[in-house]
Amino acid sequence: RVDVQENDDAYLMEVDLPGVKEDDIELTVDDDVLTITAEMNSYKKENKKNYIYNERRVGRFQRRFNLEGIDQEHITADYENGTLTLTLPKVAPEKTPEPRKIAIGAHKE
Repeated sequence: RVDVQENDDAYLMEVDLPGVKEDDIELTVDDDVLTITAEMNSYKKENKKNYIYNERRVGRFQRRFNLEGIDQEHITADYENGTLTLTLPKVAPEKTPEPRKIAIGAHKE
């Protein structure tokens, strides 16, 4: 599950990855796309035969997000208590030219 919040300067993304170790999470940026990959190993595979009932997740998690308008060089990430938190700073908007009138024939002498 992923939540995204927006403020004036950045987007804040929170990704639920319960039971995942920090070392099992990979974050990559390539061609304006952020990829979050995690290995879900909630229990040891060798003990699988002893389970009667199992709802915990096992496998690979992967999500991709477009980074258009994001300052990709300054993305930060923290991981605590099963939640990956990413701060995605916005690119400073280009200054919009002020409206103005253009005089007709002003270039002639």
